[in-house]
Amino acid sequence: MEAGNLLFYFFIIFTSAKIMGEICVRLRMPPIIGELMAGVLLGNYVLGIIDNSNHVLMSFAEIGVIFLMFHIGLEIRVKDLFAVGRTAVFVGLLGVLIPLIMGFLCMHFLGYQVVESLFIATAILATSVGISAKVLQDLGLIKHKVAYIVLGAAVLDDILALIMLALVKGLAKGEFQTVEFSLLVLESIAFVGFLTWWGPKLASRTRHWIEKLNIPEGPFVLSVILCLGLAELADVIGLAAIIGSFMAGIVIDELAGVYDLENKVKYVNEFLLPFFFVMMGAHLDPRAFLEPRLLFLILLVTVVAVVSKMAGSALACMKKSWKMRIQTGICMVPRGEVGIIVGLVGLSLHTITQEIYTVVLGMSLLTTLITPPLIIWAFRTKRKNVSAPAGQSK
Repeated sequence: MEAGNLLFYFFIIFTSAKIMGEICVRLRMPPIIGELMAGVLLGNYVLGIIDNSNHVLMSFAEIGVIFLMFHIGLEIRVKDLFAVGRTAVFVGLLGVLIPLIMGFLCMHFLGYQVVESLFIATAILATSVGISAKVLQDLGLIKHKVAYIVLGAAVLDDILALIMLALVKGLAKGEFQTVEFSLLVLESIAFVGFLTWWGPKLASRTRHWIEKLNIPEGPFVLSVILCLGLAELADVIGLAAIIGSFMAGIVIDELAGVYDLENKVKYVNEFLLPFFFVMMGAHLDPRAFLEPRLLFLILLVTVVAVVSKMAGSALACMKKSWKMRIQTGICMVPRGEVGIIVGLVGLSLHTITQEIYTVVLGMSLLTTLITPPLIIWAFRTKRKNVSAPAGQSK
């Protein structure tokens, strides 16, 4: 891709995303819906202006969601995350187990092979935390107790989904590696556990050293280095890069207010994040909704994905109010980047067909599109009072 063409793509993606976002805001809808629809219009299947397989644009999109999760991490206090830790773990575990069982049984009942059914079930496991986090952030609800539960559960979801992907991938190849699988599990636990317990303590001890730096915006520069470094480390381990960037934000949360990091990262997000939503939208082929059989499969898998997450959240939050159960369940509904990754792996191994990959994409985009208005509905009475500590119910 030439530099001139790249600038054109940056211009058309960013401008279209912001225009469509503005239209949605005026229609009282979340702007990310407009950004997703901009991707659908610009993608291969409608106007054909952008190529959804372009590695440069997809890399830019990945950086966008990495910085979104970094920004979310900066707003999260570890002690408040621990306050809902038990509930978040249950939501995460049941939010994986129930979709896995329901997804597998549904597809196997329709006549699909065991491994193919497992791939589809794995694709509907992981919540796209970036979608819900962005909507909650826009509504000023990121410090709500439900937001902490969802963020903790979604990180666990992603880890378990990627571990499940390693298992299913091994079964598809017919050469499951027990040592490799066990290593992934141990590395995941060590990575998240160490950064959660010791990361903030280590970061707080670096403040006197940071203030001796002479480079412009030294604290911000170091925070970006940490974000990218932990994102890469998470990717090397076999986890999603967004888990690493989220943990980077958690680690330096106490320094964020001192150096105004949240505002500085926010402006970076305003530029980068639209690329993520547009490129997600570009993967959807609207023609799939015109073919009755394919439409039926997309809607069926979407219903299974929604119902299973809602059921898992309701069971995990049995001691909470019905309103909080519904709010948590809705926030756990959207699927996204991890589901698409699972679909791509299955397609590359020739385990699933292009048709099933389209079903996975359709489910991911539909759950993403329906979640923002549902979140607004679920929290409609809470938007005037969202500043209570995460450890206190609202």
